[in-house]
Amino acid sequence: MKTRLMTLVVMMAVSMGSFGLMAQNTPDAPAQKRAKQKPTPEQMMDRHVKMMEKKLVMDDATAAKFTPLYKEYLQAMKDCRPAVCKNDKKAEMTDAEIEKAIQDRFDARQKMLDVQKKYFNKFKGVLNAKQLQKVFQQPCMDGKMKPGMKNHKMMKRGDKQNCMNRPECGKCPMQNK
Repeated sequence: MKTRLMTLVVMMAVSMGSFGLMAQNTPDAPAQKRAKQKPTPEQMMDRHVKMMEKKLVMDDATAAKFTPLYKEYLQAMKDCRPAVCKNDKKAEMTDAEIEKAIQDRFDARQKMLDVQKKYFNKFKGVLNAKQLQKVFQQPCMDGKMKPGMKNHKMMKRGDKQNCMNRPECGKCPMQNK
C-alpha cells in the first residue's frame, strides 16, 4: 500500500514538473507566428481553385480542363475591380470626386458582368448545369442566405446576427422589398 501511494505521489510530482517545462516554450511562440506568413496571391488563387474543384466534385479529366480556365476567370475578375479610393477622408471628397467614384464602381461591375458572361460560355463546354450554378452562385439570393454564410465574419459584424432570418430587423435591404 505504501509503495502504491509513494508511486502515485512521485508520478504527480513529475507531472506537475512537466507543466512547468511546457510553459517555458512560450518565448518560441512569437517566432512561430513570424514564420507563419500571409499567403501570396498565387497561393490564395490555388486554394480557391482547389476549394472549387472539391465543391464541384469533378473527375481528373474535367479538373484538368477546368483548373486553367478557372484561374483565368479569377484573374480576369480581379482585373475588373475598381481602383481603391486613395482619399482616406471621404467626408472631404468633392461632389465630382464622389460622382466619379460611383461611376467607376458602375463600370467595374459592368466589366465583371461581361467577364462572367464570357466565361460562362467557356465553362459550358467543361461543366454541367449544376456545376455552372455553383461557380456563378451569389452568396445571398432572394433574401435567403446560403447555409455556409451563417457564420461568415461579415454577418458577425452587425449588432443583430443572422438578421436576414428575422423579420423584425429593419436594417436588411432584402427585407425592405
